Amino acid sequence: MPEDLTVELPASPPELRGDGVLLTPWEERDLPGIVELADDEHSRAFSASLRDVRTIDDARRWLEGRGGPGRISWAVRDPSTRALIGRSGLHEFHANPRSAEIGYGVHPAHRRRGVATAVVATVTRWAFEEMTLRRVELIHDVGNTLSCRVATQGGYLLEGVERDALGYPDGTIADLHRHARLVTDPPGPADAAPLPLVVPTLDAEGVRLRPWRDEEATTFARGMSDPEAARWSAVGQPFGADDARRMLDRFRRRARDGQSVVWAVEEDGVLAGSLGVRGINTTDWFASVAYWVLPELRGRDIAPRALRAAATYAFEVLGLHRLQLQHALANTASCRVAEKAGFALESVQRGSVLLAEGFVDEHEHVRVNPA
Repeated sequence: MPEDLTVELPASPPELRGDGVLLTPWEERDLPGIVELADDEHSRAFSASLRDVRTIDDARRWLEGRGGPGRISWAVRDPSTRALIGRSGLHEFHANPRSAEIGYGVHPAHRRRGVATAVVATVTRWAFEEMTLRRVELIHDVGNTLSCRVATQGGYLLEGVERDALGYPDGTIADLHRHARLVTDPPGPADAAPLPLVVPTLDAEGVRLRPWRDEEATTFARGMSDPEAARWSAVGQPFGADDARRMLDRFRRRARDGQSVVWAVEEDGVLAGSLGVRGINTTDWFASVAYWVLPELRGRDIAPRALRAAATYAFEVLGLHRLQLQHALANTASCRVAEKAGFALESVQRGSVLLAEGFVDEHEHVRVNPA
């Protein structure tokens, strides 16, 4: 406990009501729900305290830790059924200035329904009005882009990136974002934070999406300069290995800046193509997708499978609402790929891309986050 802790805490967490959420003290019947909270890929990745919770006994020990000194911990419930749908709490209290850190988590079955946003708003309001705090901080792993979105929606301004500041029980160390909200801050969302992205490896439907490697520049150049791919690309030709190395470096810079994620696509361990989520807009939460497949591996539905995996990542990890896929009207093969990947034809964009033959019209296909 910090030595300057003189903030008086309530003996028991008070019951709080927010927009579609009810926060109450924990109960013995919540133990199975705590296991469910922990037994989830996202929780295992980003919640240090829940990583080792796998049994009822583990959940009981976790809950005992939530009741320790210097903490306020709530169970988050559905107001109508009182079923457990998440958790929240305040900790790291300091008296000068009066401040604390907020934490939260949402049951996997209740994500993408505004629960986290409502919980953060409810706890923050109580902390300012009843605890008379001046400052509340929210920290998260820089890879946890959904928490970044919750923070900015809750009016928590990104104050900085702290390198190697977040440790996990298995020894993993990560950079963290530190957001904060002051009692004097204006209402409403904060400016969207940049998303410094680490290109993840994704496995789905028999394909693997993983980062490009420097030694694969020659293969990348071959894919970009294939006559069929080059016909539909705005990238100038000829395109050689040096061009490929420069483009792969640009991909890495854009990932660090939160602008795009570009993968190499494999099938059965064989490099098959490239796919990117580009132009990530964290104001309106949309991006574009683009891809190519090596000529000898076309016709195997590699592109639709990879696009579906990328869409799941874009919606569930990046928190995007809308993905766009554009192709020249004459590129009927890409039209079929888009439809197989669940991208519905939405419009015709007139003169929207400059190819070797000049400006051409494009189909715009769209897939919207179902959550």
